[in-house]
Amino acid sequence: MFGWDANAAGGPDNPQAYIEWKLGDKPIGGMMPKSPEMPAEMPPVWGVYFAVEDCDAAVAKAQELGGALFMGPTDIEPGRFAVLGDNVGAVFNVIQLKS
Repeated sequence: MFGWDANAAGGPDNPQAYIEWKLGDKPIGGMMPKSPEMPAEMPPVWGVYFAVEDCDAAVAKAQELGGALFMGPTDIEPGRFAVLGDNVGAVFNVIQLKS
Protein backbone atom coordinates (compact mmCIF):
# COMPACT_ATOMS: atom_id res chain seq x y z
CA MET A 1 0.00 0.00 0.00
CA PHE A 2 2.81 2.45 0.88
CA GLY A 3 5.48 1.04 -1.46
CA TRP A 4 7.61 -0.13 1.48
CA ASP A 5 9.82 -3.21 1.37
CA ALA A 6 10.56 -5.33 4.45
CA ASN A 7 13.96 -6.74 5.37
CA ALA A 8 14.15 -9.35 8.16
CA ALA A 9 17.22 -8.52 10.23
CA GLY A 10 17.08 -11.07 13.04
CA GLY A 11 19.60 -13.75 13.86
CA PRO A 12 19.67 -17.43 12.87
CA ASP A 13 17.53 -18.41 15.88
CA ASN A 14 14.86 -15.80 15.14
CA PRO A 15 14.94 -14.25 11.65
CA GLN A 16 11.83 -12.20 12.45
CA ALA A 17 13.41 -10.55 15.55
CA TYR A 18 13.57 -7.22 13.74
CA ILE A 19 11.95 -6.09 10.51
CA GLU A 20 13.38 -3.00 8.82
CA TRP A 21 11.01 -1.10 6.54
CA LYS A 22 12.55 0.62 3.51
CA LEU A 23 11.35 2.97 0.82
CA GLY A 24 13.73 2.19 -2.03
CA ASP A 25 17.18 2.01 -0.37
CA LYS A 26 16.26 4.36 2.51
CA PRO A 27 15.39 2.84 5.90
CA ILE A 28 12.20 4.46 7.16
CA GLY A 29 11.13 2.28 10.07
CA GLY A 30 11.45 -0.90 12.00
CA MET A 31 9.33 -3.39 13.87
CA MET A 32 10.07 -5.98 16.53
CA PRO A 33 8.09 -8.16 18.89
CA LYS A 34 7.80 -7.14 22.52
CA SER A 35 10.68 -8.67 24.47
CA PRO A 36 10.21 -10.57 27.76
CA GLU A 37 12.03 -7.73 29.57
CA MET A 38 9.24 -5.27 28.72
CA PRO A 39 6.43 -4.93 31.28
CA ALA A 40 3.33 -7.01 30.49
CA GLU A 41 1.12 -3.91 30.71
CA MET A 42 3.16 -2.06 28.07
CA PRO A 43 1.01 -1.73 24.92
CA PRO A 44 2.33 -1.98 21.36
CA VAL A 45 3.81 1.37 20.33
CA TRP A 46 5.39 3.23 17.42
CA GLY A 47 8.82 4.69 18.16
CA VAL A 48 9.80 8.01 16.65
CA TYR A 49 13.47 8.58 15.81
CA PHE A 50 15.17 11.93 15.31
CA ALA A 51 18.51 11.88 13.49
CA VAL A 52 21.18 13.80 15.42
CA GLU A 53 24.83 14.65 14.75
CA ASP A 54 26.00 13.41 18.17
CA CYS A 55 23.87 10.98 20.19
CA ASP A 56 25.71 11.54 23.48
CA ALA A 57 25.48 15.33 23.17
CA ALA A 58 21.75 15.12 22.32
CA VAL A 59 21.14 12.94 25.41
CA ALA A 60 23.08 15.35 27.63
CA LYS A 61 21.12 18.33 26.27
CA ALA A 62 17.77 16.55 26.71
CA GLN A 63 18.62 15.72 30.31
CA GLU A 64 19.80 19.28 30.94
CA LEU A 65 16.40 20.51 29.74
CA GLY A 66 14.47 18.15 32.03
CA GLY A 67 14.16 15.07 29.83
CA ALA A 68 14.56 11.51 31.07
CA LEU A 69 16.93 8.85 29.75
CA PHE A 70 15.24 5.44 29.46
CA MET A 71 17.94 3.57 27.50
CA GLY A 72 21.30 4.26 25.95
CA PRO A 73 23.25 5.65 24.39
CA THR A 74 23.75 2.27 22.74
CA ASP A 75 25.62 1.19 19.61
CA ILE A 76 23.55 -0.75 17.07
CA GLU A 77 24.16 -1.69 13.42
CA PRO A 78 22.95 1.57 11.84
CA GLY A 79 24.59 3.84 14.45
CA ARG A 80 24.23 4.98 18.06
CA PHE A 81 20.82 5.57 19.63
CA ALA A 82 19.07 6.39 22.89
CA VAL A 83 15.49 6.34 24.19
CA LEU A 84 14.43 9.56 25.91
CA GLY A 85 11.34 11.14 27.41
CA ASP A 86 10.47 14.82 27.33
CA ASN A 87 9.50 16.83 30.41
CA VAL A 88 5.82 15.81 30.09
CA GLY A 89 6.40 12.10 29.47
CA ALA A 90 6.38 11.66 25.68
CA VAL A 91 8.93 9.01 24.65
CA PHE A 92 11.17 9.43 21.60
CA ASN A 93 14.47 8.17 20.22
CA VAL A 94 17.54 9.90 18.89
CA ILE A 95 19.96 8.22 16.49
CA GLN A 96 23.39 9.16 15.22
CA LEU A 97 23.62 7.26 11.95
CA LYS A 98 26.92 5.78 10.81
CA SER A 99 28.55 7.76 8.02
